Amino acid sequence: EQNTREFCEDRNIISNGYNVIDLFCGAGGSSSGFRLAGFNIVGAMDINKAAVNTHELNFRTCKTVLGDIAEISPAEFSEILDGVDVDVIIGSPPCQTFSSLSQGKIRSLGQDIKKDIRNYYYKNFLDYISFFKPKMFLMENVPGFMTRYGGLLFEDLLNYIEKNHPEYNLKYDILDASDYSVPQSRKRLFICGYLKGINFTFPTKNLHFMNEGHHKVSVGEAIGDLPFIQDNWRLDRLPYSRNNRLSPYQKFMRTGSDLITNNICRISNDEAKVMFSLLSPGQRYIDLPDEKKAKVKLFETFNSSVIEGRCRRLPINDVSWTIIAHIGMDGYEYIHPTECRTISVREAARLQSFTDDFVFSGNMREQYVQVGNAVPPLLSYSIATSIRESLDKYIK
Repeated sequence: EQNTREFCEDRNIISNGYNVIDLFCGAGGSSSGFRLAGFNIVGAMDINKAAVNTHELNFRTCKTVLGDIAEISPAEFSEILDGVDVDVIIGSPPCQTFSSLSQGKIRSLGQDIKKDIRNYYYKNFLDYISFFKPKMFLMENVPGFMTRYGGLLFEDLLNYIEKNHPEYNLKYDILDASDYSVPQSRKRLFICGYLKGINFTFPTKNLHFMNEGHHKVSVGEAIGDLPFIQDNWRLDRLPYSRNNRLSPYQKFMRTGSDLITNNICRISNDEAKVMFSLLSPGQRYIDLPDEKKAKVKLFETFNSSVIEGRCRRLPINDVSWTIIAHIGMDGYEYIHPTECRTISVREAARLQSFTDDFVFSGNMREQYVQVGNAVPPLLSYSIATSIRESLDKYIK
């Protein structure tokens, strides 16, 4: 397998000739990983306008569609793509029912809508599989999907695929992004379908950026080279900090430009900053001694044990906890490890393994949400590399 550090030296992405469409693409985390592995991202779709704008901005040759997959048929989508052949379909269908009308209809028949895959976007995703007949497909979701409703929904999905798509074998696994060079503990479920005759296995841990004594990329190794900012700055483009001792991960993130974008963060009030100043890297507010808690006035105006329990400063020498979309509304769970502020959009993107040449559009809240919802590109890259190897052997 190509070493990521070597791959990064010139960042020449050579097409491997395989075409991919990314359904529920979001900003493009999965697309980024597959592009790094040489795949052509020929089409994408999402219902979120800001995310689609970001995807269009970063994938100029891809036809990115703003729309609801339940309302755009595979044939219509194929026309938009000018009938191009599709080798792989990827996507992260949300685990929600998509039609209130269908819910009412099924209830009237006395059926439990929660346990029937036909009432979820997974069904639309599989309709695209039926139409395009890709050689392989990849679906992503949270691990809890396997146990939701007592595991019946997951079982129904597997049974549906086996019955309606018998030409595919299935493998599924839960992978932790921190095992694949991503400086963040993030576990996700992946389901891969592949034509019978193809041999596929999920990638084993490949810590490309392992340094002596380290087995995973830490927060400090990920964001320590980014420029100092204050929370009220709104400078969209900033030069990097001078740093002659870049970590391998930081070298990978930098892509030749002297400037970075999206390095802005939420404004925090003075009471919050008092709390920030009392926290050591990796420490939670609830673990502060009482004499330090007495100095914090932040929670006098509102009483929320949930928020109090969530407030914590990121570590320096360990991976981050999971970056979630809620960071767009509340950054107190992601306090910068050394500065008196919450982390910026760019820092969150670094922790998700987006390279610095990936630009997020929309307002700041929309940018945070796009980052939090994404599949980490380097995790996607590892899986895409395994898929590429499987396809190469199959074609030969």
